[in-house]
Amino acid sequence: MKKKKRIVLLICSLLIGCLLLCGCGAGEAELPDGTCTISIECKNILENIDKLKENKKEFVPEDGWILKETEVSFNGGDTVFEVLKKICAENKIHMSSRYTPLYKSYYIEGIHQLYELDCGSNSGWMYSVNGKFPNKGCSKYELKDGDKIEWRYTCDLGSDVGNEYKRD
Repeated sequence: MKKKKRIVLLICSLLIGCLLLCGCGAGEAELPDGTCTISIECKNILENIDKLKENKKEFVPEDGWILKETEVSFNGGDTVFEVLKKICAENKIHMSSRYTPLYKSYYIEGIHQLYELDCGSNSGWMYSVNGKFPNKGCSKYELKDGDKIEWRYTCDLGSDVGNEYKRD
């Protein structure tokens, strides 16, 4: 009888050890890495230069491009926010964001010293992925291989960059 208890105890110990070393396998599957493209532009400011704060004019590139379309590698599970943060750091482009607890997401306040409200009361930064403007914060949008991210400065709540915002 003592021999059976020892064998059962040994088997249980081995099983517990295996679970601790290997895990139980119930975790989420790892998302694949990938590449995407990202661009940052503020061409609408050029068309609304009369609304732009005087001290901000020096930050507007002549052609409106802060960053032309660039390919970026990302890790599985990375978000639009993480890729923007990475590409801005690599290219020494100023970026300012703040966490919004209500939405549990980051909000982009400014890129390249150009902030929301710098070019009128309806101005600020918006992003699209594959031509669509997601209805979620940039730190909530997980990327897929091949995505195309476009950051654009709007002077009219998005209607001037292709997002038909309804003002009902």
